[in-house]
Amino acid sequence: MTERGFSLVELMVVFVLALVLFAFSAPHIRAYSAEAHLLGAGQVFRGEFRKARSMAAARGVYTALRFESHPDGWRLATYMDGNNNGVRTADINSGVDRRVAPARQLTTGSGEVRVGINPGTPKIPPDSGTLDPSDPIQFGNSNMLSFSPLGGATPGTFYLAGPFAQAAVRVNPATARVRLMVCRGAKWIER
Repeated sequence: MTERGFSLVELMVVFVLALVLFAFSAPHIRAYSAEAHLLGAGQVFRGEFRKARSMAAARGVYTALRFESHPDGWRLATYMDGNNNGVRTADINSGVDRRVAPARQLTTGSGEVRVGINPGTPKIPPDSGTLDPSDPIQFGNSNMLSFSPLGGATPGTFYLAGPFAQAAVRVNPATARVRLMVCRGAKWIER
């Protein structure tokens, strides 16, 4: 009985084919992984927005998420209205509207995902043109997202940038609906 095995040439051919397949699939695997991290970060922030919306409805009081700039990056703090006129910067500064959750570092949990806008990213339809990369938090001049106890909200968008795609957590003013959208190339889709 003779034993049959593979020759060195046959093993080398299989090894080279495996390397070629890996070389072609590696960029796609990396892009898929990066987009999964981007969507995960977007889901976390969508959850934070929904939590603030629930607090406003459950407690019957305006609740706001305030994006605060610090030397070490952006922070997010939650405030509640103290005098029935909505959460306002002046009332926060005077102590009338109180912070109900400590300010926390605004982090995405992934090194490749950041709060930001990639250059050349198109605006979300129906708007046209490209987004300004210097303003990733677009909730009015105060960078505050406020939810009313009756179901309304401050309109605006919070942007997350990944190496291959752009994400946006968008709030509708009339319904306070929070949507997660992703832009690949030039097309925005809801996730």
